[in-house]
This record gives sequence, structure tokens and C-alpha cells, in this order.
Amino acid sequence: MNKIEKALNTCENILDGIEDDTITTSSALLQCLKVARLLNDQSSIIWLQYEYGGYPRTKDGHIQTEAWKIGYANGRGYVQDEKQCIFTELASELEEKIESQHHAVNNFTTQGVSVSGELALLAMTKLTDNVTRSTGNIISNIALSKKRLSILKSRYYDYALKKHIEISFGNVATNIFAEYREQVENGFSGLSKDTVLKLQAIEDKINSNNPELYSQALTTCRRLFENTSRELFDKYFPDYKDKKYKTKSGKEIDVSGDHFKNKLSAVIEILEDKSATKSIVGSNITYLLDWIDNLNDLQCKGVHSDISKQDAMRCIIQTYICLGDILNLQSD
Repeated sequence: MNKIEKALNTCENILDGIEDDTITTSSALLQCLKVARLLNDQSSIIWLQYEYGGYPRTKDGHIQTEAWKIGYANGRGYVQDEKQCIFTELASELEEKIESQHHAVNNFTTQGVSVSGELALLAMTKLTDNVTRSTGNIISNIALSKKRLSILKSRYYDYALKKHIEISFGNVATNIFAEYREQVENGFSGLSKDTVLKLQAIEDKINSNNPELYSQALTTCRRLFENTSRELFDKYFPDYKDKKYKTKSGKEIDVSGDHFKNKLSAVIEILEDKSATKSIVGSNITYLLDWIDNLNDLQCKGVHSDISKQDAMRCIIQTYICLGDILNLQSD
């Protein structure tokens, strides 16, 4: 079981435990911290460590500013005398406080008390009033502690639910992408070995932590389209000798030499003849290729010197999708 699977299982344990009331809030907190660690969720790790070990204070006893902001943003904030405050009791402290206060309130009673003398009635009345007042204060404290504990429990539940949804959606996306990737690679296995090897080269580059390889990943994606367009054009226009190709709209495009975008457009127009709803395929590919060229141009000019991993991943995913779309057109 990998870290993602462990995190998903832990999220399910948290959600089930809170919903079925089979785990304490402090236990839910520890499991949330485990999820954050497994997912390397740094900001949540900081928050949950404060929740478990306490919010750090300055030398004069005040909550540190950044810690205070984190606590306020995560449900601990309240307003008192027009001033923003946070409560600092931990989940474990609130649980112990509630339990001890329940015991205390049960111990306050006038049963078995006996008084005598001239002031007996006054003494009994005073004792009863004290017990009633003390009991009321404890009940009020219990209610406040339960309210604060419920706030924390809700926050931990929301965190587990959010991460459960993220992981589940990520798994779906991963499965879909894996299926799409397999479809693309199987479908294009009929093309040249050079083209197929470029698919493998993309994965090698994105799995690296070297930023220079991210730029190379974009270049590889572009070359993959170049190879694909050239081979598909030769496949669907085997004896085409003209330099120009006239599209359905009457526009002439240059399909000679290295004009791979135009060649690909001609191929797609032929393939999508059967269904007008598939016209988006060509526009998607055109957009992607223009985006790659624009990013590379900016890099060459020093405007956008570093290609981020996010840029590379976006490019790779869209490359597979576009190639998959071409494959679907061929299958039809």
C-alpha cells in the first residue's frame, strides 16, 4: 500500500469514526496529522501540530502572530468585547475538562445534608443557592467546552473529507489518464519507432527534478506532434504533391516542408468529416501547439526563463489528450 492509499484509508477511518462516534476528537486530530504527513501537506502539518501540541507563545505569554492567524482561520476565533480572540484549549484538554466537569456537577447536591438550630432554614437556603449557582456555572462551562470541541471536530472532519475527495478525484483522473495513455500508445504503435520513443522520453523528463528537463519535455511534445503530423499526412495523403491544401472553408494552407500544423489540420479535416461535433479536436490541438510555441518563445527571450513543472505537466497531459482525440477520429 502506497502513501496515497494509506492517506485515503486514514481519511475513511476519520470520517467513519466521527460519523459513528467511535473515535474521540483528539484521535481524529492525530489521524488528520497522519494524512497531512503522508500527503506532505506542509501548511496543514503546521496547523495540526499546533492543534496537537499547543499554539506557541512569545516570551510575554501572547500567542505568536502567525500561529494566532492560523488558529483564527481554523475555527478557534471568536469576538469578545469587540475584540478578536482565539480559544487555546486543545481537543484532549477539552475532552478531559468535559469529563471532569460532569463528575463535578454530579457531586454538587444537598441530599443527605442536615442542619438544625434557629438559623437552619437560612443556612439550608444559602447552601441550596450555592449548589444551584455552582451547578449552573459548571453546566455553562460544559456547554462552552462541548461547543469548542464540536468546532474542532468539525474542522478535522472537513479536512479529512476534503482530502478524501481530492485523493478520490485524483485516483479517478489517474485511472482515466492511464487508460488514455495506453490508448494513445497502442494506437500510435503503428507509427515509426522514433515517434513512439518520444512518448517514453516525455515520462522520463517529467519524473526528473531537473528544471532544465521540463523545457525539454515541451520540446519533445512539439516534436511528437511534428512526427505524428508528418506520418499521418503521408498515410492519408500518400500521393499528394501540391504545396497547398484547400480546406472546406476555401482557405488554402501550406502543407509543404515543415508546416506540420497545416499538415495535421488537413489530416484532422479528413478524419472528422463524419461528425461536425468533433471539430473541437483541431482547435484544441492548434491551441496547445500555439501555447507551447509561445512558452518557448518567451523562454528564448528571457521573459519566462524557467519552465515550471506545472507547465510541463499541463503540456504532457494535453498532448496525450490531443493524440487520443486523433486516435478516436481514426477509429471512427
